[in-house]
Amino acid sequence: MSSYQVRKTPGDVAWFMQDRFGMFIHWGMYALGARHEWVKKYESIPEGVYDRWLQYFDPDMYDPVDWARQAKAAGMKYAVLTTKHHEGFCMFDSQYTDYKCTNTPAGRDLVREYVEAFRAAGLKVGFYYSLIDWHHPEFPYDPVHPRRNDPDSEEQNKKRDIKKYAAYMRNQVRELMTHYGKIDIAWFDYSYPTATVEGKPWLVGKGKDDWEAEQLIALVRELQPGIIINNRTGIEQDLWTPEQVQLK
Repeated sequence: MSSYQVRKTPGDVAWFMQDRFGMFIHWGMYALGARHEWVKKYESIPEGVYDRWLQYFDPDMYDPVDWARQAKAAGMKYAVLTTKHHEGFCMFDSQYTDYKCTNTPAGRDLVREYVEAFRAAGLKVGFYYSLIDWHHPEFPYDPVHPRRNDPDSEEQNKKRDIKKYAAYMRNQVRELMTHYGKIDIAWFDYSYPTATVEGKPWLVGKGKDDWEAEQLIALVRELQPGIIINNRTGIEQDLWTPEQVQLK
């Protein structure tokens, strides 16, 4: 007989264990590519080419009020929205970057509209936030970076400081945890400390030490007591978030 150890979690998972059914809203500027949210990496798209999409980012069919209505009608109890994916483009009005939806034809804070709509419908609200940022100038090239194959990738990495990026990340997470009221779930993504590239020892993966995850989690806990945090910072928290798992 298998034995299981029950571990008390830092966050309040009681409601999550009961409700379970929710909506994950996954979109960002990458939607304009109409191929994949990792398109910048898979096709090694240069920054100048990728950023041409900024001038076309005008989600005129974005209707979080209707999305919330449909989620509630389906019996969902919560939602999670991508506030920033790996491309680094922010769906909220961050004061720490110009790379954001308010500087596009959209011209407004899309995260705020989501929060207000879903909360008004009586649904719990969660934020996805990528630990990866391919746009940030201090984020070192690594095995999943779009510019990993650049001939000068080793020299470029010498100019980049992951600690400066970690500070930037905490600043943005502070914004998300203080400007939008009560947040029920923080969904970080993701750690890959064992990733390598053969013949390029300067291209290495990133994990909890790179993210300064203990500081990051402590900040979230301080600002949002009771919030649920996933395990992708590299430090065990409240819930596992396996991806592409097929149950047999």
